[in-house]
Amino acid sequence: MNNPDTVRKMYADLLAGDFEALTAVLDAGVEWAEPDLEYLPYAGLTVGRDNVVNNVYAKIPAVYEKVEFIPDRVIDGGDTVTVVGHAAMKGPHGDEVRFPFAHVIQLRDGLVTRFDHFVDTHKIAQTLSATAPTV
Repeated sequence: MNNPDTVRKMYADLLAGDFEALTAVLDAGVEWAEPDLEYLPYAGLTVGRDNVVNNVYAKIPAVYEKVEFIPDRVIDGGDTVTVVGHAAMKGPHGDEVRFPFAHVIQLRDGLVTRFDHFVDTHKIAQTLSATAPTV
């Protein structure tokens, strides 16, 4: 499977809630970067497959009632695949929010070595905190 196909499958696995399949494509030393957001329980950089599984993947179902990341464009840059799409999320506070996202995913030998998540942090804060301002 080529890198763009591996990445497309990751999004299908996330939509299906198949975290085991998502884990299978992570390199043992993967670097997973989420926005530095005080309301996000897995903010910042997480290093290592086991840490991503235990400190990111395991917290997603507890944090969100709904998580959807739908790729609109998958841009093949060889070992770096960029995904631009739209997301819908619902957390414990407020209504479902929708927003665009970009993910930059680096791969080596078919495994993800780095994942960078770029998103509207205000929208994420709205879903996670009763005190986050709404606009």
